[in-house]
Order: sequence, then structure tokens, then C-alpha cells
Amino acid sequence: LSIYPLQAGPFNEARSSNKLFEQAIIGAAPLMSPIPALREVTRAADDDYVAAVIPIDVGGGDLQQSSDVIVRLHAEWLWSRGEKSAISYRGANKLSMPLARWEKGQRLVAGGPTAVFWAVKTKPKDVDYDEFRRYLAAVFTWANSTSLAQRSDRVEDPGSLAPGDFFLHARTPGHVAIVLDVAAKPSGERVALLGQALNPAQSVHVLRPGRATAWFSLRPGNPIVTPYTREFDWTELRRLEKAASDADDAPADAGADARG
Repeated sequence: LSIYPLQAGPFNEARSSNKLFEQAIIGAAPLMSPIPALREVTRAADDDYVAAVIPIDVGGGDLQQSSDVIVRLHAEWLWSRGEKSAISYRGANKLSMPLARWEKGQRLVAGGPTAVFWAVKTKPKDVDYDEFRRYLAAVFTWANSTSLAQRSDRVEDPGSLAPGDFFLHARTPGHVAIVLDVAAKPSGERVALLGQALNPAQSVHVLRPGRATAWFSLRPGNPIVTPYTREFDWTELRRLEKAASDADDAPADAGADARG
């Protein structure tokens, strides 16, 4: 992930060589950029707790919210690497939602207020980027913080925290803060860049604990205090599985009304 030079302090040279998102997202909006959302600007350009805005759109509906940021960044990264077969996520009902099914002409169909299943709706065809984005919009409709927890593993060792990991409030109100980069001060203390998006759908942005720095201190045993939402505990640190399983493909009752 390439972003403008941040107020990194004397540990700037110790930043990790994070390549996780560099092909999916290039650059960031300059300083003093407001955070646009689907219906309004949700944060002013001079907000004390916003360091940068990631230049990716929020889509055409109020779908790409909070936990969907993890799905969006991860899917864009896999897409940029040509790894379409690895793109698969879970619905809140544990339904597996792989891009491969979409490519076969199957679509996610509501079976009731909170139920969803796959059904053949069109002929199979190669998925281009526009179709890939339509697939993601469908995933966002049925995924939430609960399904993200199902699709990820807890990071037991705080020392192994790496870019791409995320802190997750799985219970209502669900929320996610993604680790964008990790560095170390000369003293050995580790720090991290954190990103998020809130509701309604809004641009992904880089947080900062205050105007002095964009880096958050990492002190296992002490909570991660971020602006706008309740603090994160280290037991909420998670990492996406390498690949989603299709084992739980049966429709079930859970869905968009449980989004978070």
C-alpha cells in the first residue's frame, strides 16, 4: 500500500516492506482531503484523526461498509494477481460465496428476509472487472462482521501481527480496523498504521491517534484505542484464511439485516 509520507518520526526507516496491497491500491488522497461517503462527507478535511484517504470508490450503493473493507482490499489484491480462483467469502448464514460460482452463471438469490442461496441465472462466461465488482456488491449484501469472523482465524501471538491482519468487533455493532503497515521504533516498540471505513458506505481512510503521528503504539495487554469506535482488545486480532471452504454451502437464515 503506497501512501503519502506520514509523520512517522525517527522510526520511519524501520517500516516493514509491505507488499500486500501495492498492486490493488496505489497512492492516497493528499493531506486535508475530506472523507466522501455515499450520501455525504462524513469527516472534514482537517479532521484530527484522519491521516489519509485511500483512493478507491465506495460503489453505487450503501454496501461497502466497515467489515466489507477487508473483503474489498483482499479481493482486489487477489484480482490484481490473477488469482480469481482464490476469491471466496462467507455470508452471514455461512454460505460460501466464491467468484467461481458467479463465473458459472450462478447468482445469489434471496430466499426470504434473511435467507440466500445460489441459483443459475445466466450463461457461464469469463468475469471481467466490471462483473467482478458486481459480484463484490452481492457479497457485501450478505456478508457482515459475523461472516468475516467465520472466514478468518484468531492471531494468537501478537508478535506475529502483520499488514493485512485486522481487529474485529464481531458482535453488534460490528466494526473492523485493518493493519496497513507495521514498523518498529529504535527502542523496539512496534507501531502500526490502521485503516477503516464506517457506515454509511464511505472511503477507506488511514486513522491517526492525533495530529502528531499516524502511527498507533502496539502494546499487547493494552487495548488499541481508535477514534470514533470502541477500543479493540488483542483477542480480536484476526487474519483471513488462505482460502474459504465450500463445505458449508447449505442455505440458512441470516443475512443483510445482520450487517455490521
